[in-house]
Amino acid sequence: MNTTFNSNMFDSIKKALENTKTKQGGVFKNILQLAAPATYIVRLVPNVKKPEETFLHYFHHGWKSIKTGQFGSITSPSTWGERCPVSELYFSILRDGTEDEKKRAKDLIRRKENWLVNVYVVNDPTTPENNGTVKVLRFGRQLNKIIESAISGDDAAELGSKIFDLSPNGCSLRIKAELVSDKPGAPKFTSYTASKFLTPGPIEGLSDEKIPEILEGIYDLNTFVDHKTIEEIKEFVDAHYFNKGGETLAPSEKGKTTEEEDVPYVEAEQSKAVEPAAQQKAKTSAPTPVSDAKVKALLDGLDELDTKK
Repeated sequence: MNTTFNSNMFDSIKKALENTKTKQGGVFKNILQLAAPATYIVRLVPNVKKPEETFLHYFHHGWKSIKTGQFGSITSPSTWGERCPVSELYFSILRDGTEDEKKRAKDLIRRKENWLVNVYVVNDPTTPENNGTVKVLRFGRQLNKIIESAISGDDAAELGSKIFDLSPNGCSLRIKAELVSDKPGAPKFTSYTASKFLTPGPIEGLSDEKIPEILEGIYDLNTFVDHKTIEEIKEFVDAHYFNKGGETLAPSEKGKTTEEEDVPYVEAEQSKAVEPAAQQKAKTSAPTPVSDAKVKALLDGLDELDTKK
């Protein structure tokens, strides 16, 4: 056994420490933070190796912890078509709880949905150092409606696969974050309804040689959501909803969403035979999410755009 400390051992320690720092939330610094009022310009970056993973659509629950007083969020297993203990708890309380317990559940337990996609940042007015880099855009139903329209809706004929094209033939997404209110004097919230895809044009400073590097440098979106076990979720609920023994809640950027509108609970989640997340969502009033098949077809269309250059 070699007991002499050497440079290889030091390099191993250094690498392990760096990996630990990354695992402790470093991944979330790669999410593009949207502030209002401000206008951002981005170009959607496709996953050319796995087109079906260009977008990640997920559901999550969150509330202010009774144990720590901090907001905590946990990804719902319904994202992967599995039973969700949080939804089961919600319906159980509404069915068998006291009036106070029902009110508390309705006030605290939120169900939201978001999407993730890689983007090339053309202009970030709040953090200019992000310009010219790849970040992950986390968005809600307002921006999803605009993207869905560009892919297969009213704007598909004009936009289509252009929204994934990094060349001068592509279209950037202008995200306009505005502070609005329902009526005078009411609290303001962030709205993205004025966002839109722009006419085709080049990205300043982006050369043809750099495009392959960008396509290779995208993030694995699956690393931005936790796929916890049923037992881990129950421990989370026990600790932070019932104030029992369990894991300690740390401040979580996963709880920060770009849109705060709640998504209706799906009663089918009470059963172990939960329907796939895409079928569950079809029962709500939310817009239809971007489908894998549509994304793949549009990415295939990029080849046609290349031949027209």
